[in-house]
Amino acid sequence: MKKFSKQRELILKNLNSRTDHPTAETLYLDLKQQMPEIGIATIYRNLSELWEQGEIIKIKSKTGPDRFDGNTKPHIHFHCDNCGQLLDISLQPKQMEELDNEIAIFANQIKALATSSEIIITGICKNCRKINK
Repeated sequence: MKKFSKQRELILKNLNSRTDHPTAETLYLDLKQQMPEIGIATIYRNLSELWEQGEIIKIKSKTGPDRFDGNTKPHIHFHCDNCGQLLDISLQPKQMEELDNEIAIFANQIKALATSSEIIITGICKNCRKINK
C-alpha cells in the first residue's frame, strides 16, 4: 500500500463522509476550498490509486463521468434515469449471502467462478416519481 499524502487523506476523508457519489470534478471543486493548491490532476491520480488499492469504488457511467464511492462495504447502487442521482441500497448479511449464492449459480451456468460483482439498478427515484405524478 502506498503511503498516504495530505491530498490523498483529504480525498479519502471527503469520500468517506458523503453519500452522493461525486465525480472527480465535483471532488476537485469541493476540496479546492479546503486546500487551494490542490490540482485536478492530483485528484484524478489519487482517485485512480485509491480505486486500484480497493480503498474506494469507481462507478462507471453510461452518460457522464465516472462517480466515486467511499463505502466499500457490499451494497447495490440505484441510478435514477431521470435526475442521474446515484443511491446506495444496503443489504442485510443474510440478503448478501443469498445474493452471493445466486451470483455463483449464474457464473456456474457458463462454468465460471465469480470473484466479485457490481450491481446497478436503474429506474426512477422516489423524488422524480413524486414530481411526475
